[in-house]
Amino acid sequence: MAYGFRPVQMSGAGYNTGGFVKLPIEDDLVGTAIYNGGPVAYTIAATTAATGISANDTPKDNDLSVGILVGATWVNADNEQKWGQYYDGNATNKTGKAFGFVAPLANTVFQVQGSAAWDRKYTGYLNLVAGSTGVAATGNSSISLTLAAANGTNAVVIPIGVLENGNETTSTPDVLVRFAAAGISTSPLI
Repeated sequence: MAYGFRPVQMSGAGYNTGGFVKLPIEDDLVGTAIYNGGPVAYTIAATTAATGISANDTPKDNDLSVGILVGATWVNADNEQKWGQYYDGNATNKTGKAFGFVAPLANTVFQVQGSAAWDRKYTGYLNLVAGSTGVAATGNSSISLTLAAANGTNAVVIPIGVLENGNETTSTPDVLVRFAAAGISTSPLI
């Protein structure tokens, strides 16, 4: 089962430690969830409702991302503060009260499920991701990496290795990746 991107090493941080950024979630995302492990883009718009992060499930070099969602907090219709590993996107959530915790893309290594048995020939090529949205029961993104031994058009995910956990020869290895600079937003927020 795919789980999206998981930060495994961040610049200046040890394995699975902090370094996350808290950003507002767009208020106009009525009925749209953002899942843990999914890339997010930051929009600055003329209206407050359209300013903030939203899901960017197919990151490309012309659709810049700021990071990977690792959790969220929001206020529901009953004025209860909610915390979750994903943002539920409920239409009755209070506007201006939803925030996502994001692992910045720059200088971060992520783990993501691959689409084929690992081979060193995949290292260094620009790859695309497959899948979209996620699973509400787990809160995880359904995104995985489409492994290819050639640069994909507009692709921004670069395999740099594999976790040697006995899973590398299966059709779903745990691949270590970085994002290419062309796919990372230069937003001053991160």
